[in-house]
Amino acid sequence: MQTKTKRRSVEKKKEAAQSYRLDDAPGFLLRVALRTHTAIFAAKMIEELTAPQFSTLAKLREVGPCSQNHLGRLIHYDSATITGVINRLKLRGLITSSEDPLDPRRREVDLTDKGRRVADAAIETVGEISSETFAPLTREEFRTLTEILKKIIRR
Repeated sequence: MQTKTKRRSVEKKKEAAQSYRLDDAPGFLLRVALRTHTAIFAAKMIEELTAPQFSTLAKLREVGPCSQNHLGRLIHYDSATITGVINRLKLRGLITSSEDPLDPRRREVDLTDKGRRVADAAIETVGEISSETFAPLTREEFRTLTEILKKIIRR
């Protein structure tokens, strides 16, 4: 009995492998779509901001001052990545970082006036970038895609 089950399992795997088409694989399509979006982003983003730098500025614009650790969690970056991004943005005078008065182990980050101006302009620019990336979609398809991506992220 176990041999029949094993044989069916092997047959199903072979069948799946034979019918697999890379061009229809969601993971592959996500990677290619991201590559397309990244190329448009790099070509059009102002101030030579990288995607992690833009995310950092945009989230600080949205939530205001917060701990570096919390900011990293909000934009899905590990502590090493967010530390590097923060350091580069500080060097450019776009954010400040200071000791949290309630907990000296924590660093609080915030936008400078210059950082707020750059964030506002970059947010405008990212609207143009998104329009170009998602131009082939209807508004409804765009909303659906956004909801699907959020669903994947929230799991």
